[in-house]
Amino acid sequence: MNRHLIGTIAFLLIILSNRVLGRTSYGYNKEPEFAEPVRNVTVAVGRTAQLLCVVDNLGTYRVAWLRVESKTILTIHQNVITRNYRVNLSHNDHRNWVLHIRDVQESDRGGYMCQINTVPMKSQVGYLDVFVPPEILGSESSSDVLVREGFNVTLTCRSKGYPTPTVTWRREDGEPLAVGNWQNNMIQVSKFVEDLSLSAKVHKGAQLNITKVSRLHMGAYLCIASNGVPPSVSHRIILQVHFPPLIWIPHQLVGALLGSDITLECHTEAFPTPVNYWTKEDGAMIVSNMKYTCGTIEETYKIYMKLTIRNVEPVDYGKYRCFAKNSLGETEGSIRLYEIHISSPNEGELSTSFLQSVNGKKQWINNSTVGKPAFSAEGDADNRRGGKFNDHTRKNDRTSRNSSSSSPELPGRFKKDQLTLIIVNGLLLGAYFLLHFELSAVR
Repeated sequence: MNRHLIGTIAFLLIILSNRVLGRTSYGYNKEPEFAEPVRNVTVAVGRTAQLLCVVDNLGTYRVAWLRVESKTILTIHQNVITRNYRVNLSHNDHRNWVLHIRDVQESDRGGYMCQINTVPMKSQVGYLDVFVPPEILGSESSSDVLVREGFNVTLTCRSKGYPTPTVTWRREDGEPLAVGNWQNNMIQVSKFVEDLSLSAKVHKGAQLNITKVSRLHMGAYLCIASNGVPPSVSHRIILQVHFPPLIWIPHQLVGALLGSDITLECHTEAFPTPVNYWTKEDGAMIVSNMKYTCGTIEETYKIYMKLTIRNVEPVDYGKYRCFAKNSLGETEGSIRLYEIHISSPNEGELSTSFLQSVNGKKQWINNSTVGKPAFSAEGDADNRRGGKFNDHTRKNDRTSRNSSSSSPELPGRFKKDQLTLIIVNGLLLGAYFLLHFELSAVR
């Protein structure tokens, strides 16, 4: 009995030891197996990457991590072999073996092998992909650009990153990009472009070519590099277009009352920024004081000049000049200030003349604005053509004045007297014919 009991116990111990050592009851090795493949991992640069290797039935075998490209051994079982301080290892029950890479660099991109030291060796490879946010290369990109109006200009924006960034252009002020040979390359803004409406149009490409640049192109341009890895980056380029001064005047004739304040305006366009000033008709420069105020409002290449004259006096009437000068040229404009007269009620009454018909034409009309009778439409037309009034018209005018001054009667009264005269003449003519018929009958 004791021998059988001892044999049974020994057999059980062998089975137990074989199981502990990874052997079957038949004495054959049970090979370790990978429970699942090593999954590919994608992280942004600077983050931490984790690659997981799951092994079943490891037994007395060992797990190691290697770098595929360089064949560098990183870890063996529970020990970290590499000198890279960013590499670490964790495991759970000899089944889950996790390789940790902190502060991932672009150089860490590549394959990583999980290996079991069986014969033959078993292994699986996972791939680590490192995304790099976009970066604009300042040394290879345009800085602020100066160009003469009418010339061609090219703005350049070079970038790097992984995946390869897409470069788009827009104006900082939100205005649409002006026309040029590149207009056919206009595209809809991609979703990853920040701070832009999807309906806005921008230019795509590392270069922005503008043909025959004009002052309308002047301003700040932004090139935006994006590749889906935040953050997107931008580069600001200021385009300055040089051109000689140009002046335009909203009102060349300005009227003012005595004692009033009046403001004259000149609008200039020039770059570089011009020197702007006002002068009087005699050429004397005007400076700001109690009498005059010179002011300007600047908008990029536009300057709005204003000259305010206080308490206008007779000596203030006349011509004023505004000047704009820069290194490319100069120009000037002029404004004439004239006096405005306001007619009094008495002047209005004196300026009213009677309507009198001479040869069926009206020679005078009411004119209460200037205080003097105005010529008729026909006479005024002759005056505009440079003609003169004939003697007949002047005689009628004198007759009209004399009759108006001696007998101030209304036009209706003249018509009534004429009708009375016609009736009287008709009665006399009738009496004459009646008397003539009676004498004939007597004979």
